[in-house]
Amino acid sequence: MSVRYLNNNLIKIDKTEVLRYLRYKNKNIDENTNKLLDESIAELMEISELKYVFRIFSLKKENNNISFEAHINIKSNDLEKLFKNCKKSAVMAATIGFEVERKLRYYSMADLSKAVVFDACAAACIEALCDEAESEIKKIAENEGYNTTFRYSPGYGDVPISHQGEILIALNAQKLIGLTVSDSSILIPRKSVTAFIGFDESDEIHKSSCLNCSLFGNCVFSKEGEKLC
Repeated sequence: MSVRYLNNNLIKIDKTEVLRYLRYKNKNIDENTNKLLDESIAELMEISELKYVFRIFSLKKENNNISFEAHINIKSNDLEKLFKNCKKSAVMAATIGFEVERKLRYYSMADLSKAVVFDACAAACIEALCDEAESEIKKIAENEGYNTTFRYSPGYGDVPISHQGEILIALNAQKLIGLTVSDSSILIPRKSVTAFIGFDESDEIHKSSCLNCSLFGNCVFSKEGEKLC
């Protein structure tokens, strides 16, 4: 089990990614939007609590049933395909903390424009944190002679979010990073992510695709010719 608490200056929120979340196509950002972006990013860098935990499990695969050392059990055609050359997988959880959640609630009542921008910045922030966790996991895999798959989260494809509870228990995530799950399997705080990354024994290059996303076919970005992954 590995746990990390990152200094906020180790994560960079990319304005371009934030604008993509905002569906902002004009490269010349108006002054007000730019000001809101700068204010939101600065505030996030001040209040975020960047934390992640991951654990590497041996896999057992049989008839589309994937077992992570009996701690997590998932029936999934998609994971079986992704893990076809994997005997191990990292399972990770990451969060940017409760203070971000409180600010989102506050701005949703006090300043709707700020709420929309702040939410997009927070989404970019948790994505950047997941990239940092994935980078560490990839180094471990490479040192052991493995390739890695892309991140795959509950809610994608045929992996239901109902497995969130199992994942958090397996990672002791509530104690280690303060991450819990609601009765409807929503992560709390909301700007949090869980994911699987397979340790692949082949030389296959894994690239994430919109086809892996649970929103495939019903996504405003793909309909407009964009890809988020």
